[in-house]
Amino acid sequence: MLRTATKSASFGRTLQQTVRCQASQASTSKGGGIRKKVVIVTGIGVAASASIIGYACVDPVFRVKIEDNVPGSKQIFDYIINSKGFKMAKHNVEEASKAVSEKLYFPKKKITTEEPLLKIPDLPPPVQLRSEKVDVESVDVRADLTSTPPPQPHDLAERLKKNEALEASLKAAITSASEKVQTASNSKIKTIAAINEHARLLKATVDDPQNADWNKVTAAMEQVEKLSKEDASDEYNSRNYLDNIRKIVSDGRRDSATSSNPLLTNATESANKLGSQLDELNNLVQKSRNESRVLNQYKDLIEKSRKQFSMELKSILPNIDIHAKDAKLTEDELNALIAHAHLRVDELRRQLTEQQIREEQNIANAIEQQRRADSQLAEEQLELEMKRIREQSDVDLERKTIEARQAWEAELEERLRRAAAAHSEHLEQVVRTQRQLYDIEQTQKIEEAVAKERKLHSRQISIAQGKLDGIEAALNSRVSADMEIRRSKQFWIACQNLVESVVHGRKGGKDMESRRKPLATELKVIKEASCDDEFVTSLLDAVPNESIYVGVCTEEDLKTRFYNLYKTARRVAKIDDNGGGIMRYVSSFIQNAITLDLPRKYSLDDKFDPSTLDTYEILSRTRYYVESNDLHSAVRMAQLLTGEARQLAKDWISDTRTHLETRLIAELLVAHATVTSIRAVY
Repeated sequence: MLRTATKSASFGRTLQQTVRCQASQASTSKGGGIRKKVVIVTGIGVAASASIIGYACVDPVFRVKIEDNVPGSKQIFDYIINSKGFKMAKHNVEEASKAVSEKLYFPKKKITTEEPLLKIPDLPPPVQLRSEKVDVESVDVRADLTSTPPPQPHDLAERLKKNEALEASLKAAITSASEKVQTASNSKIKTIAAINEHARLLKATVDDPQNADWNKVTAAMEQVEKLSKEDASDEYNSRNYLDNIRKIVSDGRRDSATSSNPLLTNATESANKLGSQLDELNNLVQKSRNESRVLNQYKDLIEKSRKQFSMELKSILPNIDIHAKDAKLTEDELNALIAHAHLRVDELRRQLTEQQIREEQNIANAIEQQRRADSQLAEEQLELEMKRIREQSDVDLERKTIEARQAWEAELEERLRRAAAAHSEHLEQVVRTQRQLYDIEQTQKIEEAVAKERKLHSRQISIAQGKLDGIEAALNSRVSADMEIRRSKQFWIACQNLVESVVHGRKGGKDMESRRKPLATELKVIKEASCDDEFVTSLLDAVPNESIYVGVCTEEDLKTRFYNLYKTARRVAKIDDNGGGIMRYVSSFIQNAITLDLPRKYSLDDKFDPSTLDTYEILSRTRYYVESNDLHSAVRMAQLLTGEARQLAKDWISDTRTHLETRLIAELLVAHATVTSIRAVY
């Protein structure tokens, strides 16, 4: 409220100064139309800017919005807020705020009815602030940076986090308190029912002493005491939970980040309602206890009269047990008892007459006592109701204050938007006028510049045309180079496919024959990609027909065949070219069985005489070369075999030679494709 009055006064003074400045400038101007408009727009802009800066200084959230949307506004806020004049103005404004708040929230007249409690005091007029002698300059409504620093994005995140934590704790506390209050209410209802049941049993027992069962009355009394203890414990726990809600609300209001959270008001109202519910149930319990107390007094009177009558009988007949059953009295005892009864009746008649007189007074005393009890209960209920009304009035007052503040902030934002719109409109008008003047002044310069620019443009076009011709030629050459590179890549890929087909064949084949892959398709692709290269054509013509149409054995299949061949050839190693009988074969098998096949290492640099090598030595060297993936040396060594072993190795040597020839051609094609690709790129 104080900020509203201060901003209104500041806005009025700023607008008056602007109007005076406008009038003085209008009287001294000669051609004053445009200058007058500039002055008016400037004045309105200053007033709107002052209002925006003032509200941004007192409302950190609004300030963050301005800093996010208006570039450079943060530096302006920091420069204005750190000035010395504003600190003095802030001190004076705080003193005025304290005085006004005391007048608003601590009135001299006592509130006696419910309606004034719900009434929100009217805002003081802005003129009343002048009596406080507040020294407000051009920075009158700006907040001190040290006391209310503008929230940064991480500050806003922290505020949101605190509010979320407060709401979560309030909701949990309200839920727990509601459950505890419900438990306490149920306990109190059970206590009231137990008190009423005890009173009923007590009255029935006193009225019918013949069939009286005092054990039930005692049990009912013990039940009342037990439920009363449980009731008190539950009420104590529920009160603690309600105090916890009030503590959370108090802590939230002390924190500036959560003081405006609307859930605080709702939580206070909920705590007040739950407390009022407990108070009402306490009144009902007290009322039931008062009614039960009357019956207890009635019981005491009955017991007292019975004891007195028993003592009288005891004094007359000391030797007779008046409580014994089937007791027989003598004639003298009966006469004495009858005489005492007559005397007692006469005495009771006299007492009845006196008692009627005393009963009127006793009734009056009982009525007075009951009236006092009812009056005390009514006062307690009235006090509880007044307490509830005061708490509800405080909650309503706080809620209406928050609503009024929100309405005031919405109205202020609307005014600021209107001022900003008017300022923008006047700025647009000034800009349009200046633009027209600028266009008129710059027309001649533009025409001169256009002529100069045309000459420069023509020269630049000529230069650009030459560059475009060069670029076009380069692009054409680049296109042909790209085509050559693409063709060389396709040629290299086709050659690689040929090598893969020679080495691995069909990878999905289950046996050796199914893995043999004809190379006609690969060779056709290579021929199409080579573009009638003579070297490629010569190599393709050198490929064996068997490789083209039947395929070649893979390297792994050749190794597998050799291992099988190796075992068989060792068994017939002693069979020469002329063959032999069955004993010759048996002798060769036995010699192979008793001969140790020890692994040995050989080298291509080893020198040996082929005529001195036996079949076992040749097979061992051939196996070493096969295991070393040197099929070329293995074939050369296998050709030295003689006799039956050479006949067995004949097909393997032929297939291996075909494989090596085809593989050599494929590797030559790959090398040629690599050279072609490098030549096309570089």
